[in-house]
Amino acid sequence: MRSQTKSLRYRASWFLALTFACVYPLGSHIQAKRTQTNAQTIRWAENVPECTLVKDPDGIYRYSLEYETLKVTMAVDTQEIEKTRRTLNHVFRILLTFHNRGTLPVQVGPGHISLEFADHYHIRMGALDPDDFSYRLQDDSDELVHQSERELKKHPERKELIEAKLKEHEKLVTEWLEYLSTHALQDTTLDTGQPEVTGMVFFSTKSKWKGDWKSQENFVLRIPIEKETFEFPFALPPAGEVPTLRQRPEE
Repeated sequence: MRSQTKSLRYRASWFLALTFACVYPLGSHIQAKRTQTNAQTIRWAENVPECTLVKDPDGIYRYSLEYETLKVTMAVDTQEIEKTRRTLNHVFRILLTFHNRGTLPVQVGPGHISLEFADHYHIRMGALDPDDFSYRLQDDSDELVHQSERELKKHPERKELIEAKLKEHEKLVTEWLEYLSTHALQDTTLDTGQPEVTGMVFFSTKSKWKGDWKSQENFVLRIPIEKETFEFPFALPPAGEVPTLRQRPEE
């Protein structure tokens, strides 16, 4: 029932976002693609008043895009590709913040948000549903327990090694489950009572077409919201980015 509700909620905006036809100037700055049904794409671009980029000392780039009463901010770690190799299931993470300054409610959530791997056959990966991802992690953990039990029966002399490996994996799964429950973006209605929400979206990087990471990767994040689709093109590491030592958080 949950997946059906999400599908119905986003189906119209997602379909319209895939059928844009022409380009025209929106206001005096942002360029948007529009069809006769008034669906349009709002795209982040440099040197545009409605678009900003903040580079934090901790290596986080924050891209913000404003349109009418809605502001969307995408935050990504410049070392996310490197970190993705070490995350459970090789998950790519992006932090999103939505702020609604208007009085009309706006529905936001992870449904139908996509990440395009522009340098790998333009593969698009949909955002993982945080609940489904949690269930998958639990299922994988249960399967590893069963495998470990079978291996112990065959090789009791490896008991310490097998149990240590299982314990480390279970610890990692527990940390991820807690992380998902506290940080993942959830379906939210932004209105005067709750004008802002922040949450993480996750993308699996596993694809037979993607291949190995390049020295620099180009991406496009797409966020359908009602009749608009917000697009954030970005590169990792960013062009001209010089690796620097990260500031450690104060204890």
